[in-house]
Amino acid sequence: MCWGCRLRTRLRREGSFSGGVRFDRVRFEYQPGAPALDGVTIDIAAGKKVALVGPSGSGKTTLFNLLLRFYEPSRGRILWDGVDIATVAPERLRERMAGVLQDHVAYELTALENVTLGDVRRLGDRTAAADAAERARVLPTVERLPAGWDTMLSTRRAGDDGADGVTLSGGQWQRLALARAMMRADADLLVLDEPNAGLDPLAEHRLHTDLMRFGVGRTRLLISHRLGALRSADHIVVLDAGSVYESGTHAELMAAGGLYRDLFTVQAEPYQPVRR
Repeated sequence: MCWGCRLRTRLRREGSFSGGVRFDRVRFEYQPGAPALDGVTIDIAAGKKVALVGPSGSGKTTLFNLLLRFYEPSRGRILWDGVDIATVAPERLRERMAGVLQDHVAYELTALENVTLGDVRRLGDRTAAADAAERARVLPTVERLPAGWDTMLSTRRAGDDGADGVTLSGGQWQRLALARAMMRADADLLVLDEPNAGLDPLAEHRLHTDLMRFGVGRTRLLISHRLGALRSADHIVVLDAGSVYESGTHAELMAAGGLYRDLFTVQAEPYQPVRR
């Protein structure tokens, strides 16, 4: 039986992957001759927390887009449980993932629809939405809205009752996006792509803590410029110019004195005591 057929058979029978992912010598070009990724090999072990870090343009989000099959590698393979994901229908693959992204979508829909879109099988399920919102610490915000879950989250659209819509703050939208991801409690892989962007340090710490608690036992791929939030990762991969520069734990990379230590030191500098 072909690998793709075997994986599809397993999906029908068991409904899930174990979550182990391998980027195997992956190359990708947005433009011919200018690789965004060049020979990248990364292992994301099932149940582990792996972080991708590196300067802007190093290829972090490109890897996520390839995993979702928004693009296909120019060379190399992406394997999930040893199966090339190119043989799996994108919609089947995406069913096994949940994510919180920096550029999350603020849908001009009701609060209920904004959350339950995270799992269209339960679209409009108020009980599931309330549970996800409570875990994302956004339930009090929803309950204070003029029409609660039925409030239209838009300044351009009115609700079904004719009432004007409202909008949320940036931090509240991020919490709502987190609740949307938490609708997928059965996802094998949780991807967090810069979910802390735009938050103050205290809000960032709380969000990161909640994300880590939600992801316990799941395979987690963390993508961020803010290295302080990634120190607890089981494995950290440092990308630079589309290639793997170094990898290891936080302690190992700090001891190595390479790019990771440089980036971490620069970010930590503003929090150091002022020298007079």
